Amino acid sequence: MKASVSIDKFVMEYKDVPLGAYYGLMRDAAMNGFQIKETVYWGDYCYELHIRKGNRAYLHVFYKNFRETEGHLHTLRLETHPEHYLHFRELVEPIRKVASRIYFVGCDVAYDVRTSLENVVVIPMHGRRKMTHEGTTRYFGLPHQRKTNGYCRIYDKRLELWEKQGIAIDHELSRMEIVYKPDQKILLSDVGRYPPEQNDKYFAAVVTDWDTLPRKRAEQIRNMRDGVKMYDRRMRTVVKETLANPYHVDFNRLAREQWVSLVEVPCAALLRAA
Repeated sequence: MKASVSIDKFVMEYKDVPLGAYYGLMRDAAMNGFQIKETVYWGDYCYELHIRKGNRAYLHVFYKNFRETEGHLHTLRLETHPEHYLHFRELVEPIRKVASRIYFVGCDVAYDVRTSLENVVVIPMHGRRKMTHEGTTRYFGLPHQRKTNGYCRIYDKRLELWEKQGIAIDHELSRMEIVYKPDQKILLSDVGRYPPEQNDKYFAAVVTDWDTLPRKRAEQIRNMRDGVKMYDRRMRTVVKETLANPYHVDFNRLAREQWVSLVEVPCAALLRAA
């Protein structure tokens, strides 16, 4: 089954930004009529600013990591949906002008398939990754690991669209969402050359016809799908071989084919005059 790929949250950061530039951003947001909420000395950053434009577009701003204890120039991090950067490019343009460098930090890569959640099987490549559940959503990673590389959730996207946005679609839709956060920060201008490679984290398959599988093997696959039993390495390998053709979802190929176009919007908004 064909899967589509997209980016959800897109995180980037400016280096060597003075405090005055952060306050200027907050002032300009207020003058433009945006809704703003500031939090000071909470979490990993000394300053947090949450900006909203209308009902949909939002921008999270984080300034001065607690590890930055010297000097007067610090990191300013932005986080939002890729397309939302277009709504705030005038607001953040002064930050670009004073920053020494602009880096890509990470993003959530989403792989969508038009099928029910029970047909989606995601198996970690390493047995130490444990599955948890919240409702029908499956997770690999604990809540405090939400922004770490490889954090994964598998959920009913159709249900989420209805519950959170009141959007009804007339077909099943399931999503596999994996955090991509490279070990080394990448210059934003170069990010198009570094697509995620997430096959080394997970093996994924969409089973479109369970009746073609031997009954015992289908039971093992369902157990692994739901985290009931992950088996030993030999059995996991056998299951993956069973699902490899024609059900395999190749994360690397999907991301590689679309990556440049996926990062085009935030890069254009943030680097347009660079």
